[in-house]
Amino acid sequence: MRTLQLRSRRACIALLTCAFAVLAGNGYAYAQQLRQGMIEQLQQRFGLRELQVRGALGALLLYVREQIPKPEFDEFAQSIPDAYQIIGDVQARGVVTRPLDTVEEYEESLASLGIAQPIAAQFAPAVLELLGAAGRTHERDILARLLD
Repeated sequence: MRTLQLRSRRACIALLTCAFAVLAGNGYAYAQQLRQGMIEQLQQRFGLRELQVRGALGALLLYVREQIPKPEFDEFAQSIPDAYQIIGDVQARGVVTRPLDTVEEYEESLASLGIAQPIAAQFAPAVLELLGAAGRTHERDILARLLD
């Protein structure tokens, strides 16, 4: 009888451990899926081409990089898929040709991508919203602070 109880307890512990791992994995997978789909979501939301979205995202990353310390930026960049590649592409294409010291300068840089107002002013807040939806509240808070 005692052996049967011990086996039952072990089986319950194993099932609970598996269930917890699956639930935790699904939460992570959901957040990962949201992050990976950021470019596609921004394309659909604004009717932009992928190259325009990547450019606008790269310019935003450059703006953020200039405003906060490197360690904080490195953490922030982890929330954006392919952040460093996007930054390199933007610099190589000449989308950003000078430091971006203000949100207005960031928005003006989007004109070289064919993104005019009012979409230019809506882009960064949309990224802010997507970061929050992906559970990246720290990164969302960093960006919110920079957009105020």
